[in-house]
Amino acid sequence: METHYPWDRLLWAVPEEEPNTISPMAAVEGRAALLLQPGEDAVIETVVVDDPGPNEVRVRITASGVCHTDLTVKNLRGNGMAFPIVLGHEGAGIVDAVGEGVTHLKPGDPVVIAYRAPCEQCPACRRGDPRRCYMALRPGPRVHRKADGALCSQVLRCGTFADYTVVHAKAAIKMPEAMPLDKACLIACGVVTGVGACMNTTPVWPGARVAVIGCGGVGLSVIQGARLAHARQIIAVDVNPVKLQWARDFGATDVVDARDGDPVAAVRALTEDGWDGGVEF
Repeated sequence: METHYPWDRLLWAVPEEEPNTISPMAAVEGRAALLLQPGEDAVIETVVVDDPGPNEVRVRITASGVCHTDLTVKNLRGNGMAFPIVLGHEGAGIVDAVGEGVTHLKPGDPVVIAYRAPCEQCPACRRGDPRRCYMALRPGPRVHRKADGALCSQVLRCGTFADYTVVHAKAAIKMPEAMPLDKACLIACGVVTGVGACMNTTPVWPGARVAVIGCGGVGLSVIQGARLAHARQIIAVDVNPVKLQWARDFGATDVVDARDGDPVAAVRALTEDGWDGGVEF
């Protein structure tokens, strides 16, 4: 039986086509999942996506993961963004056109879209802490609702629940040609959140003992990050036996079913004197 992990569900999957079938510098039309008003469900409408501006690229989206953040935007009535809003921020695709000044990418390149590209100029970036960048790079207003020409906001500067989007060139990360984009898109949010927790937020050192509470897509990425950091013990905690098996598949050395009693006591029982760090997702 084929095993399905939590990130197997893709909201947007567009059939592959030759990357050069679209003129590299002409506005294009496509579909997008839009929030039109606070409290309303998303709808699929046609949008017009302009040429990329300087230091921008237009990407033909081939796959996008599903993240709770987009539901949060809906539940928070737009979270301060102007309507209409293009949902989605965990996408991958093919560069369709590049703007002036872009030299590291060309039409046809496969890319993953990063939702946060550091500006390299603010105090946080200058002190070597780009994850706390004050002013993440964003594209200009390039996406319009076809019905009335209204400019569309893009969730986390991305807007990947769409056939096309425009992002800052530094937010488009080139992928190896052999990397399947329906897997690569997951790197854009869930994987970097989990692995980044081990590498940056709560650094895991070689030989560390780590407890991971919650083994969904991000939690499994924490487990993989802990493996990459050479943790010697990775204890996965969840209430779902299927997720606990996934945790073993992805590198957990021990699992704790929190339905069976006090999970903290169970984790302590698996170690000599407790764990060195914990991550809850």
